[in-house]
Amino acid sequence: MERDLTPEIHTELQDGVALIALDRPVANALAPGLRAELDLALRAAISDEAVRAIVLHGRGKVFSSGIDINEYDRPSSSPHLRDICTLIETAQKPVVAALHGAALGAGLELALAAHGRVIAKDTRLAVPDITLGLVPAGGATQRLPRLIGAQATLDFMLSGRVVSADDPAVAGLWDRLVESTPLPVALDLAREFADKGRWPRSSEQDRGFADPAAYQKSVAMVAERLKVADGVEADLLKCIEAAQLLPFERGLDLELALFEDRLSNPEAICRRHLFAATRRTAIMPELAQAGTVKPLSHVVMLGNDPVLAELAVSCLDFGQHVTLISATPEQAEQLSQRATRLYDRAVRRGNIRPEDRDARLGRLSIAVGYEALSNADLIFDTDEITLSDQCPRPASKAIWAVIGGAERIARRTVDILDHERVLGVRLYRPAYRQRLAEVLVPDGCHAEAVAGLAGFFALLRWTVIREAATGQSVGDRMQMALLNAALALVDAGVSPYEIDAAARSLGFATGPFENADVEGLREVQERLAADTGDDAVNRSATGLLANRIAAGATGKAAGKGVYLYPTGRDKEADRAVLAWIESRKSDPDGVVERLDLAAALQAALVNEAARIVTSKTVLRASDIDVVMVKGARFDPDRGGPLIQADLAGLFGLLKVMKLASPLAPDIWKPAPMVESMVKNGQGFFRRPIV
Repeated sequence: MERDLTPEIHTELQDGVALIALDRPVANALAPGLRAELDLALRAAISDEAVRAIVLHGRGKVFSSGIDINEYDRPSSSPHLRDICTLIETAQKPVVAALHGAALGAGLELALAAHGRVIAKDTRLAVPDITLGLVPAGGATQRLPRLIGAQATLDFMLSGRVVSADDPAVAGLWDRLVESTPLPVALDLAREFADKGRWPRSSEQDRGFADPAAYQKSVAMVAERLKVADGVEADLLKCIEAAQLLPFERGLDLELALFEDRLSNPEAICRRHLFAATRRTAIMPELAQAGTVKPLSHVVMLGNDPVLAELAVSCLDFGQHVTLISATPEQAEQLSQRATRLYDRAVRRGNIRPEDRDARLGRLSIAVGYEALSNADLIFDTDEITLSDQCPRPASKAIWAVIGGAERIARRTVDILDHERVLGVRLYRPAYRQRLAEVLVPDGCHAEAVAGLAGFFALLRWTVIREAATGQSVGDRMQMALLNAALALVDAGVSPYEIDAAARSLGFATGPFENADVEGLREVQERLAADTGDDAVNRSATGLLANRIAAGATGKAAGKGVYLYPTGRDKEADRAVLAWIESRKSDPDGVVERLDLAAALQAALVNEAARIVTSKTVLRASDIDVVMVKGARFDPDRGGPLIQADLAGLFGLLKVMKLASPLAPDIWKPAPMVESMVKNGQGFFRRPIV
């Protein structure tokens, strides 16, 4: 007879075995309420004389997705995961976990505490805590090494990767590996343990310690490779080393202490923020409005830009058929050859097999003329080709994705009959690696088109940011704000090399002038000239860029731009640039002398972000951080410029804005949203930490 404790936990007695089922939407997350009821259910089964053994399983599609990360930003709730795991491990009756679908994080830790594990072979397993800047808290660092050894544990946990249960690296985790539902086999194993009157406990396992010297060597080799003295990787190493050196309970104490220390660590806060922000990007109104959307199977790339070849590779990787249409057959062949070279490189590196490369390239074709448009489900268009009235039009349900901002969308819409299915897309190069798409949605765009394009990118495992098509993409606006701030500081006599160093100290992989050299100074100058926002100032006609272009220094490809690029050596500062800066130095009010350069750049970014949020260009402020990390190569360990602003406190940045505003009001005059947040003691995501 089934006995319901809550809608989230169900207990059923079958021939002396208590089946305890997790049944919580979504994905059986181990929320505080579920943990409390699970604790009661376990204690009741352990004390019930009619129960000989216990099987723990999950209803629905997965065993458990673990703890909701939002819980980490609130006071801890009882019972703690470690306490439930200890209750399972020390139970005087055998406990067997039946795993299917996925057992992630704390969900897998529950299973590790059980005395036996029966796993469906396609079950996904992971301990992703490191991606959140945390070590596990339920004993995984102590139980897993005892089962599979140090090297396999380190490879598994330090990567945070998801593996299938049939992966040889985790073979020591399970007692039985089954093709289908694990519950019947788990019942048999539980009865077998009960009949024998003994069962294995993870804390008593030692097969992972079979070669103590090899265990320590594995830890030492990973420590040498990582070269980290602190941080989450170092904490994880300490725990796994302690599994061999300390008694089991002391190892658990160390793990929990390090977990609690890291909860309030800024790096962990930022990693959790970015993880949650990335997951939230999948929430957009059109997905609910559109309902079921048909899969997109025939993709056409229209144009000559090399980014189309990179996008084609992503599509081919996931089974799509791609047709290339360029202005000339020769240009289409160049795109095809570029895709081939990318795959050849992947083969040389051992990332794919030659036969996989050939199969993927077999789905790539070149079309002569425009007939392929009529059969397309999805067209990616760089707006380089003029379409005449005689060109075939795509099917009525086709999605037309213009690579570019609002201006390009509007220009191409003139040529398209079904205006409601035209959107914009901003990609980052190399597209197959960056895997970020900003989808720009014009007013009146059909929900089915937005949902279809978002679903297509989700199939490719890309991150999608939904934005209003009111001008440039959010990524372009933020990077333009950084570049304009850098140019304004140069105009005030600051060295561009100091500015780039300040940008790197903020968390950018490269500074704005390094990026400008890579892109080409003429191209950057053209972008600046085209920036026609309400308060935009054209800094391209005068100043550093114009000076360098006039001197023939047009960027890295030319061997000199803002930097010099000596053959065979790293880039270096140009004395001519420094002399030019020295000749322009003028700071009568002493503004520059009082400015912290990194804070000035950060203030410009925060100010632009506030304008973006106020204009409702994005659905949520956290989308901006995702764009900056995944598109602009901002350090993921720092979470993005907005969470950094929250952690530092906006009051200090407001003071920087007011100080720098005389240099360039269009950049630093405080946005009303910033002033309001400071006045009310708020941040973009939380109360600021000061």
